[in-house]
Amino acid sequence: MNKFTKITRALVSATALCGVMAFATALPAVVGISGQAQAATKKEDRKFEDRKTRRTPALSEKIYKVLGKAQECADLNDYPCALQVLEDGLGHKLEKLNSYERAQYYNFKGFLYYSQEKYGEALKAYENVLRQENLPAAMEDTTVYTMAQLYFIKEDYNNSIKMMLRWLEFQPAPTAQPLILLAQAYYSLGTAEGIAPAASAEYFNKAIPLILQAIDLYKASDKQPKENWYLLLRVMYFEMKQNQKVVDILELLVNTWPKKEYWLQLAGMYGEMSSDATTEEARLALEKKQLATYETAYRQGYLEKGSELINMSQLYMYHEAPYWASDVIAKGIKAGIIEKTKKNYESLAQARINAQDMRQSLEPLRIAAEMSDDGELYKKLGQVYMQLDDYKNGAKYFGLALKKGGLKRPDSVAIYKGMCHFNLGELDNAKKAFEMATKDKRSRKQAKKWIAYLSKEKERLKQIKEFLG
Repeated sequence: MNKFTKITRALVSATALCGVMAFATALPAVVGISGQAQAATKKEDRKFEDRKTRRTPALSEKIYKVLGKAQECADLNDYPCALQVLEDGLGHKLEKLNSYERAQYYNFKGFLYYSQEKYGEALKAYENVLRQENLPAAMEDTTVYTMAQLYFIKEDYNNSIKMMLRWLEFQPAPTAQPLILLAQAYYSLGTAEGIAPAASAEYFNKAIPLILQAIDLYKASDKQPKENWYLLLRVMYFEMKQNQKVVDILELLVNTWPKKEYWLQLAGMYGEMSSDATTEEARLALEKKQLATYETAYRQGYLEKGSELINMSQLYMYHEAPYWASDVIAKGIKAGIIEKTKKNYESLAQARINAQDMRQSLEPLRIAAEMSDDGELYKKLGQVYMQLDDYKNGAKYFGLALKKGGLKRPDSVAIYKGMCHFNLGELDNAKKAFEMATKDKRSRKQAKKWIAYLSKEKERLKQIKEFLG
């Protein structure tokens, strides 16, 4: 079981569920939402009424022309020109403009700064927009939402959340994308370097309902929720050690977006959960799911690395399917995916031995033995030949094992060598091997019995020869 636990943990770490996710943030047209809207109270009713009854001053024709000329520059991506037009036409007489005209001036500046990726200056311009009196509700909403996005771009997630919550306060009909933006901001705070797990979980628990709501909104509109939304959920559930929810997400991902990484992560999670299972029945069920999932990835051609194929082979071995374990390694070596190392050839040989395919185990075992620094694999090779009743090769490889050295029990190897010679009728060679074994007290008694038996056998053969002669 310990070996299997290592395999499953390797799968989890190899597929790293907690990778950093990138989310593009643009400045689209504002879409009304309110992921956390509650039933409006009388106070809220008055708040909305206040927005409806605002009297916005008119935009004069002169101001409109200045803005139009600046727009012509902006359309050509000549932002310095557009800024200069604004300053020459309006900047020197801001105090003479009405609040709406000033709002339009700052709003345009904010856009121009944003277009040049000068986000700090853009934010200052939009702050000035919000300072104007009797701002149209739609313009206020657009500005607040834009600022929330800009703060997100600048990785100022606290202010991004603050602005987004302010915007949500006036959006009774939620849509998905802003919910996701707010969830991303909470997620980013929850993954800040050095944050305590409890604080991280607090942010995640704010983000998760927003994503779930966005998913429900998409489903209600017969639209497919975004893959990245599920990835964000997966990461947060994993960080909070909610393994079953991680599995639920991964099962959905492999069915909707069947990618290699999801199959491997799902297999890894089944293995991780099996090690924590409270009953034997649950453990076995999860282990079977891990094997089936990883095997599915293999059958689909997703396992492209040598380490992945070795993991597949080890899982087969754990589940007592040595034939398939050997098949995976043999094909991997032949394709050049699995390295031709001592360890891999030894694994191939062992899988074939376990599958009772002794003759097919000889070649990889011989290669592994030649690559080894000690004689242990030559000893194993000799044992396989003994099982095949090939005592000549058995004696040969037991001899090579003793010659190469580094054996844990050279006395045992000498015993095996003596037995091979005995079965070949080479009694003198057998005696020499058994005499070597007597030097170790662990095999001395057994070796002496063999030597005594050899003496009697030689005498018996001598008598038979004399009788026949």
